[in-house]
Amino acid sequence: MASQTTSTSPRTATIPSAAFERFAGLSGFITGLSSLLYAVFFLLVKGRPHDLLPPLFLALGSIFASALIVALYYRVREADPLFALWALLLGIVGFLGAAAHGVHDLATVLIPPAPNAPDLSTLPNQLDPRGFLAFGIPGISIFVFGWLIVRGGQLPRSLGYLGYVLGVLLVALFLGTLFVNDAHSLFILVPGGLASLLANPAWNLWLGATFWRRSATR
Repeated sequence: MASQTTSTSPRTATIPSAAFERFAGLSGFITGLSSLLYAVFFLLVKGRPHDLLPPLFLALGSIFASALIVALYYRVREADPLFALWALLLGIVGFLGAAAHGVHDLATVLIPPAPNAPDLSTLPNQLDPRGFLAFGIPGISIFVFGWLIVRGGQLPRSLGYLGYVLGVLLVALFLGTLFVNDAHSLFILVPGGLASLLANPAWNLWLGATFWRRSATR
């Protein structure tokens, strides 16, 4: 009797939550849309919306991306549990750091520093220096998740290859901000534009649709 309980309990423990998968799907849609809006207002719009909305979308998208990546971890962890756990931890730390970065920038826009305050805009953000948490760490996490997708076969291999591309673009964007830190430099515009306009929305919307469909069939 005890042996039957032992053999069936792991199977029961691996049943995912349909409610959370539905929430992860919605989170993917919100994150993908936030990435697109971030790129539009950062690259194409000037004035106060350029200052106000990108950090808002960065914070919003990062918070919901943390839920999406938990569901992704649950789906691909059997491919390599320790690499999956490492990618999850990197992703959570990175997305929470990106959210803090966005809130910090939003706060400085809503309540500007005093006129006689020293200009610290050229110094690295102490919460997220040169986008290390917003771009570098999530890039590594997504690259590893892409590898797990390709290796495990739980999701389409093409989604894993997209994860490779997005991971490389995010790390390249971090390196551009680290060594160049000029918003008009091609070392920032090219990886940043490709990531925020194409790869990141595609990655998040694809994952969001996958989890939403899965939750609807259960």
